Amino acid sequence: MKKIIIAFAAAMMALVACNQTAKENPTETNMEGNRKVLLVVDLQKDFIDGTLQAANGREIVPVVDSIKNSFDRICFTLDWHPSNHCSFTDFGGIWPVHCVQYTAGASLPDCILAGVSSDKYDIVLKGRDQAAEEYGAFAAEGSVAEVFHNGDEVVVCGIAAEYCVLETLKNVMKEAENLNLKVSVCLDAVAYITEYTPLVEYMKENNIPAYEL
Repeated sequence: MKKIIIAFAAAMMALVACNQTAKENPTETNMEGNRKVLLVVDLQKDFIDGTLQAANGREIVPVVDSIKNSFDRICFTLDWHPSNHCSFTDFGGIWPVHCVQYTAGASLPDCILAGVSSDKYDIVLKGRDQAAEEYGAFAAEGSVAEVFHNGDEVVVCGIAAEYCVLETLKNVMKEAENLNLKVSVCLDAVAYITEYTPLVEYMKENNIPAYEL
């Protein structure tokens, strides 16, 4: 499925506005091949305190918020499901209704974008095809290269460890060598549904380091 990468202001009209005081803007983006990019997977309200809560979803929000300004660029992936998506139990899937397009549950936490200039981040939408489950955000050929530049340092975090974080990490790792990406995972900023084990095992098998705060 082709991913659509768009500016937040153009596509996220339904997201809840920020209310807290803005923090300092991220540092200026470095030259291509020397960027530090935070890849935030599905940090959405339905996974934090909504219909499909991760066990520690609330705990990672302040962690992501505290590190976001240390990066030159941020990429947010979002589940963006139609209301009749095949992953929902009413339509044969295994999950409750979650992250339906243009609903509050599909939005980022309040103020996670505070202090982040609109030209410093990308949005990658996934799960838009009613008939397809889509855990990984970069399954489509060439989609990793649409977001990341040769030589980028990519730090992965988000929700959930054993599903969308793991599969998105696998997507990135398939192109990591070709793009000379340096990939790590910030486990302190990863939430899980049941356990971290599948993610941690994959990291060990592929020599992916943990990002230290």
